[in-house]
Amino acid sequence: MTLGFCRLYSARFTAIATLSGALGLFATGCKTPPGDDSADEGIDSGIDSGIDSGIDTNDDTTGDGDSADGELKLDIEENETDTVPCGEGEFCDCEIPTHTPCDNTGNTPIVQALGLNCPGEPTVTFTTSGAAAGIGTRSSFGNLGAFPPQEGGKYVVIGSGRVDELDDNTGFGCSSDLGAYDPITLPAPMVGTDVGAQTCTENPGLIGMGDCSNTIESQLAGSVNDYTELRITGTVPLGVNSFSYDLAYFSFEYPDYYLSVYNDMYIGWLESEVWTGNISFDNEGAPISLNAGFLDYRDANPLNDPECQGGCSAPELHGTCMEGHAGTKWLKTNAGVKPGETFTLVLGIFDMSDSILDSYAFLDNFEWGCDGEEPPSTTPIE
Repeated sequence: MTLGFCRLYSARFTAIATLSGALGLFATGCKTPPGDDSADEGIDSGIDSGIDSGIDTNDDTTGDGDSADGELKLDIEENETDTVPCGEGEFCDCEIPTHTPCDNTGNTPIVQALGLNCPGEPTVTFTTSGAAAGIGTRSSFGNLGAFPPQEGGKYVVIGSGRVDELDDNTGFGCSSDLGAYDPITLPAPMVGTDVGAQTCTENPGLIGMGDCSNTIESQLAGSVNDYTELRITGTVPLGVNSFSYDLAYFSFEYPDYYLSVYNDMYIGWLESEVWTGNISFDNEGAPISLNAGFLDYRDANPLNDPECQGGCSAPELHGTCMEGHAGTKWLKTNAGVKPGETFTLVLGIFDMSDSILDSYAFLDNFEWGCDGEEPPSTTPIE
């Protein structure tokens, strides 16, 4: 069995315990990665070296740290550290790989604009699918500078329309057919089927049975057209158990198809040992689309939007093709993974049923992290 070590940082405390109780106290210092139930393994090994120096079992009371009745007394001074054996497969120390942005050159690869594959850092396999016109990079958007890069000097744009039309505010941009990129159904490994009444957080046995989030099926009301994706496959570094990335979503379909089942969709699909399904959705279980709860920027006065009956204005979108339409702020998606596993992340966007009235996603700042104990979530970046 391979043993690791996790550190305890504690104020001074004294605990009277039996030997088994003392071991239980030490064991709480380790965290178990998602999907691993071996939290109590590996504690017995290394007891002599890791614990004996801090425990006195003399029968006579010495007045400091010893017990006259033979019970164990644990005394750790403030600011002291101690090492505790960790069982095989346990997640004890968070070691996020160092990252230095590398997207400041004119011909930066798309993957580096996302925050990956920089020199000397963990590498992934990166592919794209869809029309070349639907993928690009930017460093700003709109007249007010509301969408700066979240990492480095650029971010990635994917769209169900041409990305070079984003700055066209004549009313004719962002409504283009990208051609023969209409798969009709979601490309594998994505599926539009819920796993059932529970999510995979509630029942891990459902992993691999469909969309763990149960967020896609109710919104997938038509064919998948003008599909564009980024696909990332790699090995999770051993020192982390989660990752995050930032996104923003915009749609020309607002206001005409707001609150309708016919609206374009963005999906962040994770294929992992701890989750299979969409990881980018709001607190109400809606995927990233016009119907998600993050639509902070609305620039119209539509009858079908109860929040804009007096007229909504979003100057953040002015000077772009989204003037008169809608978008989100920057959002952050976080999801757990298993250290050392091979994972696949698919970031895809598409038109629903038609090939016009386009939608776009800005993507940036992929980061490894240590928040894998939490279920996938997406929250606004304030």
